[in-house]
Amino acid sequence: MHTMNAKHGSTAATFILSASIAAAMLAGGCSSPGSAEARANEADERLRYGKYDEAVAQVEPIVQKNPGDWRAQYAYGRALMGQGKLEDARRALDRAYRLQPANEDVCISLSECMAKQKDVKDAYQLLRAFGRDFRSWRAYLALSRVAEDSGDPDTAATAAVDAIKVNEPLPGQRPSIEPYVRAADLAFRFGRESDGVRRLRQAYGIAPNDPRLNEALAAHNVERNKNTAVELGP
Repeated sequence: MHTMNAKHGSTAATFILSASIAAAMLAGGCSSPGSAEARANEADERLRYGKYDEAVAQVEPIVQKNPGDWRAQYAYGRALMGQGKLEDARRALDRAYRLQPANEDVCISLSECMAKQKDVKDAYQLLRAFGRDFRSWRAYLALSRVAEDSGDPDTAATAAVDAIKVNEPLPGQRPSIEPYVRAADLAFRFGRESDGVRRLRQAYGIAPNDPRLNEALAAHNVERNKNTAVELGP
């Protein structure tokens, strides 16, 4: 009689056990971390096109099974916000933020939900703290927009300047023009023409080929030449 050697028997047993576990997982509806991440990514794609109901359907099973999955909570919160379910959206986004307190996108989405709930004070506090702690110009710009929408032009302008102050590029990169463009837009809106032009000229020094800047400078009768750019800073 042929006898199976010990090594072959161990391999066969391992294969059978692995197959049994895989079958059990499939039968039980379990998903791997990769599949959960894939569903969250699919929800993100649907959110890009405003398909909020489909995005909710993608990630709701994940947050129910694993409330500690920050990506799913983040996508879920934004989808619920798109549906107008602000209380549930804030709960999901707050969970995502607690799981990822250094994530800029999560912070800004949570502040957006707060603002939609007319909870402007909390949105201010959240964005100011994040902007200060992480030197995030994007957080300050979000604060500027929340303030403007809330009828607070002083805070809107101050936050735009704060965004310029922390607009520090990574090594080998250039600063972003967005804080300067935001400051320029606000200056023009509030009738401060010279300040607005100065901000545009600062941005031009960073990105002289940006069509927005060239159009804006032309609209304000500013010639583009070697002397157009001015020193950066607040």
